[in-house]
Amino acid sequence: MNHIKALTETQFNTTTQEVEIVDVTETRVTGFSIHAMITSTLLLLPVLRYVPIPVVSGVFLFLGRKLMSGNSFFQRVRDSIAETKRLPDDHPIHVLGRKRMNWFTATQVACLAGLWAFKQNASTAIFFPSVIGMLMVIRGLVLPKVFSETELEALGDATPW
Repeated sequence: MNHIKALTETQFNTTTQEVEIVDVTETRVTGFSIHAMITSTLLLLPVLRYVPIPVVSGVFLFLGRKLMSGNSFFQRVRDSIAETKRLPDDHPIHVLGRKRMNWFTATQVACLAGLWAFKQNASTAIFFPSVIGMLMVIRGLVLPKVFSETELEALGDATPW
């Protein structure tokens, strides 16, 4: 990423007062080098055999925990039982109310549970990518009929189109 950032040409836009990307110079060497480094990790497989499984599990547990800390879904689950006055002024609960926010979160939990159940069944697991596509249809077509665009924006999940 630093290599690509170094090859990026930027320019300050006076109307928006922001730095905008004008051009990115990409070379064949960049793509080849990145993929060669990824491929070279195969040489480490004999060494990785000596790393204990609990260590590997701990690394993935740590990474999963770090990713969850910035996830709005998990924050809403946590905030669903918090006192309203302890939440920041721009929190979705102040715009939607607790009941509407919890309804949106419950919808997401139901989709996640359905996805998990679908994946666990051996006879339907082959269609897992199609179910992911269905989740996009639910989000793009069904939820805008239940929640207004203002509510979806407050939840940090504006309609993608």
